Amino acid sequence: MSQQIKKHKPDYSEYSIEEERSNLRKFLNDNNLWIPENFYEHIRSGDVIDIYELPPNRSQLYGNPQFKKLCSYTDEMMKSIPFPKLFWRSDEIQLQLMKKMSHVAITMDQAVPWDIERHELIESMHPNKRTFEIDLGWVGPCFKKDTNERVGFVSSLNVALIFEWAN
Repeated sequence: MSQQIKKHKPDYSEYSIEEERSNLRKFLNDNNLWIPENFYEHIRSGDVIDIYELPPNRSQLYGNPQFKKLCSYTDEMMKSIPFPKLFWRSDEIQLQLMKKMSHVAITMDQAVPWDIERHELIESMHPNKRTFEIDLGWVGPCFKKDTNERVGFVSSLNVALIFEWAN
C-alpha cells in the first residue's frame, strides 16, 4: 500500500459568512437551542460549524456542509457514531481538546478561541484513511432555550484534505 499526496483546499468562493450565521440561527431556533452571540462574530470564510452533545453521547447535532465536501462519512454516520470512533488524532491533541471543550461547555458563558495548534485528523473507519489538516477556530457552550441547561458545544474550524492511502 502506498501513500498518495492529494493536497486539497476546498473552494470557499461560494461560502457566505452571513448565510452560515443565518443557517446556524435557524437550526438553533428550530431546536430550541442557543449559543453565545460572540461565536457568530468569529466565523471565518470556509469554517466548518458543528454542534455536539455533551458526553457521554457526544453525537453531532448540527454540521454545516463544509466538512461534508471532503469527509467520506454519511450524515447518518456523523449523527449516530461518536466522533472519537469516526476519527483519530494524536492523544496529546485529543486531551487538549477534551479539556478545553469540557471547560467551555460546562463553565463558560461566551465562546473563546480553541488555542490549539494545527493538527492532523484521520478518518478511522475509511478504508483509505483520509487525513485532514485541522485549523481550530472558536468553541462555545450550547444551551436549551427554555431552561438554559447546558446540552453541548459549538465549534468552528477550517479543514483541508492532506492525503489518503491508496488501495
